[in-house]
Amino acid sequence: MTEEIDLDELDVDGEDEPEPNPGDWFWRGEGDPEDEPEAAGTSPGTTGAGGGDSEGTDGPEDAADGETEPTARVPHVPRENKDKPVGIPVEGGGAGARAAADAAEDPPDHDGDDDRGEASGPHGGDIDEMTMALTYEAMKRLEDPQRVIADANAWADWVGIVGDVESFVINKFQRDNRIDVDFFNGSSQGPAERLAAVDETSMFYAERMVLVGLPGEEWMAEAAEWEFVPLSEAAGKADWARTDGESG
Repeated sequence: MTEEIDLDELDVDGEDEPEPNPGDWFWRGEGDPEDEPEAAGTSPGTTGAGGGDSEGTDGPEDAADGETEPTARVPHVPRENKDKPVGIPVEGGGAGARAAADAAEDPPDHDGDDDRGEASGPHGGDIDEMTMALTYEAMKRLEDPQRVIADANAWADWVGIVGDVESFVINKFQRDNRIDVDFFNGSSQGPAERLAAVDETSMFYAERMVLVGLPGEEWMAEAAEWEFVPLSEAAGKADWARTDGESG
């Protein structure tokens, strides 16, 4: 968890205009994507959500003179008998475990009466800003779905895929394109039902919920009371290449 920062303690020139945030052009209608700072994880050679190959990591074969790089130490709690099995009493030849009396000496960091404020979000914090979903048919018309998901993760809190297809079809599409998303509809739910399930009780709920799709798929967003953005508009602004030959 990141530490809170007191903005009043920062030295900021009041005459400078604030830097744009990734995605402002998309969900606030402000600025241009070319003027925005490059978001982490979207530069060439990196992959988006769901992992992928990392570049720039030297393997043992790259070490000079046949010597391998030293292995990084794994953080651990030092133990006198760390070479013995944990959880078995010392008398039985093990490393033992932390005594209950020792644990009792370390009280919790809070007593339940501290001033933490009331959580307003469904998952223990402030409500998120944006949840974005793309339709399966829209994803099939993108030349680089992996890059699109990486871009979407830069400005949306949650990203999903919904479609009027069986769940294994979406699963296979993700596997083939090496992508991973936060949610997608299953066999027992249609796309509109899955979107509608992202309500105030869902961890994916946000102030703004947007569905990117093709003409004729507006009904999914309308039934779930989501905002609909045509793929042509989103792809044009984000510079996503499409396989159907259309610009943007």
